[in-house]
Amino acid sequence: MVLTRREKTHLSSKFLLMLALASVLLQAKCYANTSYSQSNCPAPINSRTTSLVSPTQANTLEVPHQILKTGINLSTKTASPNSLQLAKSVGLLPVLQEIQSLRNKLDDSKETSNDVKQNLLLLTIQAMQILQETSFSIDFVLAEISAEENIYTSVLNTFTGDRDKAVFKTNAMSFIANGALWAVAEGLDIPTFSHPRYSISSGTNGILAGVVPSIASIYALHQLDGKKRMSESDPNMLAKLFDYPTNVEVEYPEPVWQYLNLAPAEDSEGKTRRELLIDRWIMDKNMSSFTDKSAKKQLDVITASVPRKKALSIESLTVRQTMLQQLGAEILKMKRMLYELSMVVHGEKTI
Repeated sequence: MVLTRREKTHLSSKFLLMLALASVLLQAKCYANTSYSQSNCPAPINSRTTSLVSPTQANTLEVPHQILKTGINLSTKTASPNSLQLAKSVGLLPVLQEIQSLRNKLDDSKETSNDVKQNLLLLTIQAMQILQETSFSIDFVLAEISAEENIYTSVLNTFTGDRDKAVFKTNAMSFIANGALWAVAEGLDIPTFSHPRYSISSGTNGILAGVVPSIASIYALHQLDGKKRMSESDPNMLAKLFDYPTNVEVEYPEPVWQYLNLAPAEDSEGKTRRELLIDRWIMDKNMSSFTDKSAKKQLDVITASVPRKKALSIESLTVRQTMLQQLGAEILKMKRMLYELSMVVHGEKTI
């Protein structure tokens, strides 16, 4: 079967179009895959960082779960080990022991002693003051975390909005160019029975009609990253977790900082809560840009401590927000322990 020049040109145009579309689909698959170690696609340049964590550990956790557990059971009569650990770190445990001792005396004695009652009341007030002060220290940290999240959300909304507009414009130009070029190509086909030379022009426009939208699609994929700006030099609440310099606004009260730097009670690994948080962030597949707790470039941006060119992006802001939200959630669990300790104060549980 012998093909005419026009047919050959159309076949070439379709082949190039299919080749370009295949390239677009491959690029889309690469962008969609957040774990480059498990894909045949090349990783972007900004993700090729030197990591002390092996690829089998970093970004492997697909479904996140709660990082820390309090181990509190409201139906038991004894306080949980983690609550007792918190009571000891804030200086509440000796008070609870004295309260429990006085309450046992009242239960065993047939005659109620006013001195015992008065001492029990004073110790109860002292215990509640310690619980309240610890609760305020938790709120102190959460207030700053919430303020930082609000700022990052505002910037992130601007970045995502600008990105969506840019992608929309690129797609619109792609569709318009595709339609216009194909219209010209088909129009040039009409007089080919008398002017066969128009087949070349028609085929050329057909090729352009396939190539131009494909290039635009690849460019749209590039635009998905959004704009990138210089990162800030304004440390956030993540800075101290990674041993970066802090200021008075992002310092942790002593009860919260001690809690983060203690290993969970009855934990066999012996890692502190701070270390467990960081390890989970490294393993989290949803935070593919954070792979190593020793990677200075990554931490400079995450902690907002050192300015980096084109480092403030949708991805880095999303990672910051996720870390701050999870950090706040884990610190907020201290209040579960405070509630159980208040039950001990009122005699509903024992130590």
